[in-house]
Amino acid sequence: MPLFTKIIASIGPASSDAATIFSMVKAGVSGFRINFSHGSPEDWAKYVDAIRSAESRLGRPVALIGDLQGPSIRIGRVEQPIVLKKGETARIMPGSEAKGGDEKVIPMPINKFFDVIEEGDILVMDDGRTRLRVSDIQTDYIEITALTDSVITSRKAVTIYNKEIDLPPLSETDMNNVKFAIAHDFDYIGLSYVRSGSDIDILRDYLRRVGREDIGIIAKIETKSAIKNLDEIIEKSDAVLVARGDLGMNFGLEEIHSLQSTIVDKALQHRKPVIVATQLLESMVEKPVPTRAEVVDVSTAVEMGVDALMLTGETAVGKYPLEAVSWLIKIVNFVEKSTLKSEFEDIAKKARKNISELKLMFAKGVIELAEDMNAKLVVFSIYGNTAKRISSLRPTIPVYVGSSNTSIMRKLAILWGVQPIQVDANNYEEGLQKAVQKAIELGYIGYGDLVIATYGLKEPRQRIEIQRIVS
Repeated sequence: MPLFTKIIASIGPASSDAATIFSMVKAGVSGFRINFSHGSPEDWAKYVDAIRSAESRLGRPVALIGDLQGPSIRIGRVEQPIVLKKGETARIMPGSEAKGGDEKVIPMPINKFFDVIEEGDILVMDDGRTRLRVSDIQTDYIEITALTDSVITSRKAVTIYNKEIDLPPLSETDMNNVKFAIAHDFDYIGLSYVRSGSDIDILRDYLRRVGREDIGIIAKIETKSAIKNLDEIIEKSDAVLVARGDLGMNFGLEEIHSLQSTIVDKALQHRKPVIVATQLLESMVEKPVPTRAEVVDVSTAVEMGVDALMLTGETAVGKYPLEAVSWLIKIVNFVEKSTLKSEFEDIAKKARKNISELKLMFAKGVIELAEDMNAKLVVFSIYGNTAKRISSLRPTIPVYVGSSNTSIMRKLAILWGVQPIQVDANNYEEGLQKAVQKAIELGYIGYGDLVIATYGLKEPRQRIEIQRIVS
């Protein structure tokens, strides 16, 4: 199991059975994403039950992320896939359903789409693999010409290149899905197509009103407006996600690496968790082994210092979900043990700049004490704040965090370098001792190891314990 970079898997038809989910958690998956754009509440409830069952059986906290549809433009349902060769034409017509297939009619349920579309516009779908040009506009349909060989299936998101349609950040469907996430005790909600900090405020205000402001908000960075307002969005979110699929539909593909680097660096500087997603091991949707280019891509993301890597189609609809997880963990483990060591200094430097807050200074001091002494770091946390600060400063040694709060441990599970440990304690002193003992029992700490043990900064006296494990 990776020590620093965490693994998140998307759940879908390919990975929905309890045995597969159990195997994923056992292999080292620290979080699961449920995409509310696909499936039904009945499906999602089954996923949640299977995830929590695996978590309980293995004794490992697992984060649960609900991914909202957001203000996206999605086509309706087609009974049969529409196959287009480059140069062939099809029609987009108002409606929520169509036969598809040879009829080559694409249903569009969003009326505002027809208000803004113009001849010559380029439509991008399927993470950029499908590109269509608007070649004619009539009163009751739009004719499009395929610029790429394409297969169009139900509910696919559509981007009008270089245009953003002004839709509400949260639809009625989104709000119903937020209520589902609250009722089923999700740990994070992914906010799609974020354009500014005010989009986050709307969701945050709602969660606060219903007494669930403890649920984290992950801002998905995928639009031009999000890049423009990146600092504001990172500051207001609990984490950010580099959504490379939709970034590739809104920007040139040649820009994606640069954009990923910018988002990750900004997140490190703001000391906010950052996740990279989409097409990490895309070939494994169909094949049991990744390509060399994919291995390099994953390695690069790890070397940037991201908190987590998220598999999407590979585990949701792919033929080899377990193999995809195993390969991702294998790559991450190798990078962490080899090339990541040379990147640690640069990653930590970005994360530890401009520290003026006392509690951050304390976290930095504890980390650097443990690093200088080559010690294991054990922290007891009731609310998770100290653990979050330590993770955000990118420790180069693993951090074992004991807590009696299951909800807190689940949120910490996807953060850089944090290994959550369940302990039952009534106070900080008791919790600290139990956390050290549990870390020994679990094999995280061995005899002869040097251990730095502490908890959050407390007035008027702080406890930092240095001990050698001798018996």
